[in-house]
Amino acid sequence: MYDSHQTEMSVLPFEKKEKQAIIFIGIQACGKTTFYHRMLSDGNYAHISLDDLRTRNKESQELMKCLESGNSFVIDNTNPEISNRAPYIQKAKEHGYHVIGIFFQSRVKDCVRRNEERGGKVPSKAIACTSNKLQMPSRSEGFDDLYFVRIENNDFEISTWME
Repeated sequence: MYDSHQTEMSVLPFEKKEKQAIIFIGIQACGKTTFYHRMLSDGNYAHISLDDLRTRNKESQELMKCLESGNSFVIDNTNPEISNRAPYIQKAKEHGYHVIGIFFQSRVKDCVRRNEERGGKVPSKAIACTSNKLQMPSRSEGFDDLYFVRIENNDFEISTWME
């Protein structure tokens, strides 16, 4: 079972700096939000998530606050398709941000199991549907750095993305 309250931590392969935009990519229940809380929630990164904000308008307002103030942020959505990621990358680049993509290994069966363990918040069919739309990220989208994350022994293993 994946324990989101585990205290042992992985080490980020990048230095936390000002004006970083981190875009998560992965299906529901693959560990994105837990990764944020474990690795990035120390106050350096604003957490921008549709799950929390509920509307694109509120998400856009939060994003603009970060861009205008120069605060680093994390986009914690599934972002399965290039077209989902492009607006975030474009806006971040326009404001001089270093853009990092983090792709989360997304095995449907593992994500369905984790989703059930947390109360089945997302229909299993929706997880499979998002998986079917998943497009692998590439530096050609505008990412300055790309990383691959998988869950191993209740911890996050982070490696540099190989194209």
